[in-house]
Amino acid sequence: MLLPLRAFLLLSLLLALGGSRPPHPAGAVRWLTPQALADSMRVRPRPVLVNIYTPSCRYCKLQDLTTFRDKDVVSRLNARFYAVALNAESREPIRLGGHTFTFQATGPDNGVHGLALALARDEHGQVVYPTVVLLDEKLEVRGRWPGLIKAGQLRAALNKLAPGPAAAP
Repeated sequence: MLLPLRAFLLLSLLLALGGSRPPHPAGAVRWLTPQALADSMRVRPRPVLVNIYTPSCRYCKLQDLTTFRDKDVVSRLNARFYAVALNAESREPIRLGGHTFTFQATGPDNGVHGLALALARDEHGQVVYPTVVLLDEKLEVRGRWPGLIKAGQLRAALNKLAPGPAAAP
């Protein structure tokens, strides 16, 4: 389990990245930009799902095509959570509390962001994509799933953190 300090670092990362994703059609997860998350949390705190991915990861794409298109998952996420996607290959530096996290090159044309390295490790210390992290309304880590999470597993985790029926998106 990650420490509350790491939850703070995660939120700060999301606030600092400021990137955007294209709008999603009806019936799809409404992914927020990091700035939109900060604004939304100020107005109405909710649990947060963070999907850490890379654009070239086949399992990340499979998770997008299956888990994040499951009608019940989409409905629950949109009704009770804020959802944020974090590209682990982001090259923008992130400044947090006097420290700057930067992109860490692992080759001539590839690498991973330093903060994503800290968040996407499994229990053996290996970096795993995708990784799903659930935070409560106080931004404390309540669950972390390295690797592909199936819709049934995610539904159970969402129900545990924010029980109740899913409202129409």
